[in-house]
Amino acid sequence: MKRVISLCLLICCLVSCARYSVPSFSNSGGWWQRDNSVGNNDLKVDFGGDGLLANASNGDYDLNFITSQAEFEAYEPKLAKYLADVVRSIPLNIKSIDAILADEYLILSIEPINTWVPDYVRRADGAILTVQANPVANLVQPKGELWRNLIINKSKRQIIVVDRLVKNDKHYAIVYILQSESKSSPYSINVQYDITNPRNIQTVGTWLEALMKTSVNALEN
Repeated sequence: MKRVISLCLLICCLVSCARYSVPSFSNSGGWWQRDNSVGNNDLKVDFGGDGLLANASNGDYDLNFITSQAEFEAYEPKLAKYLADVVRSIPLNIKSIDAILADEYLILSIEPINTWVPDYVRRADGAILTVQANPVANLVQPKGELWRNLIINKSKRQIIVVDRLVKNDKHYAIVYILQSESKSSPYSINVQYDITNPRNIQTVGTWLEALMKTSVNALEN
């Protein structure tokens, strides 16, 4: 009987660990955080502009900055599970997680070849195209373009924004998590209206446009 109980506990432990499994973190190092910005030798992303960022989990201005597996394992379990679920929902060939900032922004290194068709393309000349009306000719992203996808989860009241770009011949994805008040959210700071409700599309669209500017600045600077 004791062996059966021990086996059950072991299985539960393995299942629990599997829930939080994510792609490996980058071993290249060199990722730094200064105030609202995260960067390395290729890329710098300023997530906050002139405003103050706070952790989504607790509102603390001492921002959580995760760049290694050890730091991720030391994360609060409900946050680790939440972010692992976010990463698993992104249908890209992910080489590594490079950085997580303030519990709601991620930078991923991805393979050049993916089968995920973008929803929007911002061309190098600044024009933004809706891919449903303007299909991409090739699924290998060219330099100078920004590719955007939106993952909308109505049950979680969540929108995951994934912006892809190429810097120094390396392919990156910048991930923004937009989260409304929900039982599934581990955040203490949530949007008070339902961002997945079409009635709120005007406000959400303004927010998405601001995030686009953040990604464009990272691409062009």
